[in-house]
Amino acid sequence: MKLLSLSNRLGSAILLLICLVSINVIFSFVPLRIDLTEDKLYTISDGSREILESLNEPVRIKYYFSKNNEELPPNFKTYALRVQEILEEFEKISSGKIILEILDPKPDTEEEEWAQKYGIKTIALSSGQKAFFGAVISMLDQEMLIPYFDQHRQEFLEYDISQAIQKVSSTSDFKVGILSALNIQGGRSMIPGQPPLEKWVFVSELEKSLAVEILPITTEEISDDINLLLVIHPRGFSQRLRYAIDQYVLRGGRIIVMLDPNARIDMNSPENRFGQQPQLASDLPELLKVWGVEYNSNKVVGDHLHGTQVNTGKGVMSFPMWMSFRSESLEKKHPITAQLENLLFVEAGSLNKDSDSDTEFISLLSLSKKSGYIDSFRLRFSSPDQLSREMVIDNDSKSVIGITKGVFKSAFPDGQPEKEQKKDGEETEDIPLKYRHLEIGKNQNSILIFSDVDFLSDQFSVQKLNFLGQIIIQPTNDNMNLILNAVEHLSGNESLMSIRSRGRFSRPFTRLLDMQNEAQLRYQAEEKQLLSQLDEVQKRLNNLLDSTGEKQKELILPKEIQIEIQQFREEERQTRRKLREVRKILRQDIENLGQVLLVINLLFIPLMVGLVGIIIYRHRTTKRLKTIR
Repeated sequence: MKLLSLSNRLGSAILLLICLVSINVIFSFVPLRIDLTEDKLYTISDGSREILESLNEPVRIKYYFSKNNEELPPNFKTYALRVQEILEEFEKISSGKIILEILDPKPDTEEEEWAQKYGIKTIALSSGQKAFFGAVISMLDQEMLIPYFDQHRQEFLEYDISQAIQKVSSTSDFKVGILSALNIQGGRSMIPGQPPLEKWVFVSELEKSLAVEILPITTEEISDDINLLLVIHPRGFSQRLRYAIDQYVLRGGRIIVMLDPNARIDMNSPENRFGQQPQLASDLPELLKVWGVEYNSNKVVGDHLHGTQVNTGKGVMSFPMWMSFRSESLEKKHPITAQLENLLFVEAGSLNKDSDSDTEFISLLSLSKKSGYIDSFRLRFSSPDQLSREMVIDNDSKSVIGITKGVFKSAFPDGQPEKEQKKDGEETEDIPLKYRHLEIGKNQNSILIFSDVDFLSDQFSVQKLNFLGQIIIQPTNDNMNLILNAVEHLSGNESLMSIRSRGRFSRPFTRLLDMQNEAQLRYQAEEKQLLSQLDEVQKRLNNLLDSTGEKQKELILPKEIQIEIQQFREEERQTRRKLREVRKILRQDIENLGQVLLVINLLFIPLMVGLVGIIIYRHRTTKRLKTIR
């Protein structure tokens, strides 16, 4: 009887195994996929579908991959299969508008020759052989190259393909103009002996889909050929250049302005590097007044609830002037910020509506009630922990991104300002203006304003990796997506926004970060009180020593004075000990929070799943036994 029971169980197990293998084999031939990821990372987005629907001519995609090279690592083959699948999905939903060719460029073949002509980058293998992994996308006489599909950009795979398709199919001559006191286009360094400067990544990204023109800061009139103007860190802009911006807006020009009360990225400019008093702030006071925006270039804002973890040399702390914003802090109703997940703003200013203005102000990114101000010059002389303690929290509303709307008036009602005299006294001839002076805008206009410039720099937005001689750009947050979203929104091209801003593969421990910030705030008040007490003790001790004569030795002082000095020093020692204890407890609390969450994720959840499984198993076993009886 036992032998028969054992035989039945073995037969059931073999039958189950056969069924599982059969189901897998059958479904491998069925073109059916289910995307169970939270943000549908493996589903073609609506933005890509809109781009495919807008195609007027077929787009040809030549996908080059050395799939038969046996030396390729397994991870390359896995990712290459995913690239092929998404390209086939594009072809499938395009209704014949995408023509896909999958090519294997073997050595000494015509496919290899064409891959090299197109500029597909080769992967050097350990044996010395080379492999190809890229694509060429073309339509009529337009061509776009993806030289290498980098696994570090796998979350942007659909975006890179859709952007290339849109680029080759676009017939628009939309042009973006950039005015900046910073050297964002790269080139030869102005400092002798320094390597050439690199072009900012955001400029290179813009150039992939739009025409970009860098305007000199000597410009006195902005042509209507510029469809969108980016004014980035307008430090030291002349009155005539400000007038040119003013008139461009009144004629209906679209504009994005980026100001900064303390632009770290400007510290290395020649005039600041060798100057005695660096000028790191930028402002457009006359223009902001008529645009209805309040902004103080002498004040930096911080927010304890959005502080970023930084290493101060004395440990890691949450620094409120470096603000990290997650999705719940962003304006979800506006397409520019709706799908962003993580932004980093560094020592930004504050934007608000001018109370005397009749313009409309819309905040896209507001600070919390735990925010406050500090003088911008203090950032150059004080440590992060001191700045964090001294920042005064207020109840004022503050924004770091805003849109002002209205029919704007000119900040220069008397017309173009007089030309500024050169230092050598030489006068230059005035060039007649092409457009007539306007005192008020023709129609209502909108201006997008940022109170930070550093967020746009490579240092705070991307990571550059050197892979096989190729510089791979990997975003570290959504800063780059933010500015590209803004440009595409104002240019009327929003299809790419929904693709680029999709969910990320990584999931930070947001609850841990919130708990760390709360712990730091809890101990910060006590730390501030102890520091104040320590400062008071030191002052009293110094006053006592000064009153007895600085040059006298403590040994010849009266005994009661020596006892008082010893009491002061003992009080100072005890205060320092308490301060060290507070900081130690803070570090321990933060470490304990991380360990608790780690234990919960690694042990508690699996144990709970296992316990539920045991309960279900016991319930079914008991039920089966009752049925048999």
